[in-house]
Amino acid sequence: MEKELVIGEIANDFQRLLEIVTLEHIFSPEELSEMLPVEKRLLRTYLKTRNFADWLAFPKSLRKKPKEKKAFVEALQSERMAIWTRKIDQFLQMCVFETLRRAYYNALTKLAQNLVQAPRSLRRVEVEAIKLLKEMVTEYDKQVDELISQLQETRELNEALNPPVNEPEFAG
Repeated sequence: MEKELVIGEIANDFQRLLEIVTLEHIFSPEELSEMLPVEKRLLRTYLKTRNFADWLAFPKSLRKKPKEKKAFVEALQSERMAIWTRKIDQFLQMCVFETLRRAYYNALTKLAQNLVQAPRSLRRVEVEAIKLLKEMVTEYDKQVDELISQLQETRELNEALNPPVNEPEFAG
């Protein structure tokens, strides 16, 4: 019962988050400015549904306009779209784990309050739910740490291979 309440709370928090997240939360203003209107429409759909299947049937308005239909298909197949959908997926994954982290800390706080108010032994389901949340958050933290170290190594490698070029200063 408690486990179902925790899972329901996490799902509700994440669903509320999905309802308010927009492309502006995920992409920088520079990225948004370089997107074509058709790409923005596709990415908004992807953000809400996580697939393009709804678009593959083509809206009726595109059936009569081959030029727009071609632009639409090209946008779907572009490398930029693949990069942007990957960025949306990464953002949503981060949101899932941050929601889990919040649920973990909320469960710990609630459990501590209950124990302070009425000292008792922990129920097995409480212990298991907290262990599960802790394992998930810890695994995510390890993945983030590995990603950060990989990015740092890549940055150091790029700096070693492409040292900054100093412009000669002109005496004036």
